[in-house]
Amino acid sequence: MNAVERLHAAAKSNGAPSARNLLVTVFGDALLPHGPEVAVSVRSLGTLLDPFGVSERLVRTSLTRLVNDALLANRSVGRRSFYGVAPDAILLFRQADGRIYGSRRRDWDRSWTLVVVDGAESTPARRATLRQRLMWAGLGVVAPNVMASPVVSPAEAAAVIEQVGGFHHVLVSRSEVFDGAGMISEEQLARRCAPLDEVAANYDEFVDEFRDFDRATIASLSAADAFKLRVLLVAAYRRIVLVDPLLPAALLPDGWAGARARALAAFVYGACADGSERHLALHAELPSGSLVPDANWLHGRFVVDDASTLA
Repeated sequence: MNAVERLHAAAKSNGAPSARNLLVTVFGDALLPHGPEVAVSVRSLGTLLDPFGVSERLVRTSLTRLVNDALLANRSVGRRSFYGVAPDAILLFRQADGRIYGSRRRDWDRSWTLVVVDGAESTPARRATLRQRLMWAGLGVVAPNVMASPVVSPAEAAAVIEQVGGFHHVLVSRSEVFDGAGMISEEQLARRCAPLDEVAANYDEFVDEFRDFDRATIASLSAADAFKLRVLLVAAYRRIVLVDPLLPAALLPDGWAGARARALAAFVYGACADGSERHLALHAELPSGSLVPDANWLHGRFVVDDASTLA
């Protein structure tokens, strides 16, 4: 199949992201940037996700779970329900935005931020939530209840701990790694932060999936197909980048696959921005008024700077 045929065939039943992942992508990538107060109807979400083989019933079920997870909030207008990002989750979505679209240029002072969670504090479920949120922020697990990052600051880690809440004995520090006999090196610590071989393989698969979408192919897409491509692209990239510790170039292997994947994501995203925004504005049903299509801000996303090509 060519690129367009693969796009048309992409559905949750044959490897496309789950309904939950697709909904989080639509809210985080497409709706929240239009304003934190934006809420849309179930019917419009069903229309937007129908090309992925997601039924309105599955949309409703997934929305309920996302509300229970405090990621989304619903409000009733008459007999109808409208959904938007929960106020307490806006910061979490913004943090994910920074990892997905933001600059990779981060100076490294050769120090590491370490977070040690007391294995007896709070509950196993809350500790698991804290580890997941710290991983989304860019820290990697290097030992049981120990996480580390060369680029996440102690203040950023502390903010995540405060957001999760319920902890009083988490140790957060920043220091250099002492290199000596019998001690773990910076390179070994980087390998413990993330399975770089697995992450690189995922980036390579991402490139293989989207490399055939050249400018002419994307220009030929309908607005509906442009929106589907945008959601598919971000959902696929998001799954990889949120577990990638985004190590500084000095700790990455030569020819790092993440740089190629990011450059491709930036190109495809920008090329389908205009059409995808028109489709979104046409089908996003708000409690009142309508969504104004504006693709100008989309072209500034997926910042590609020197740091993305140093590897």
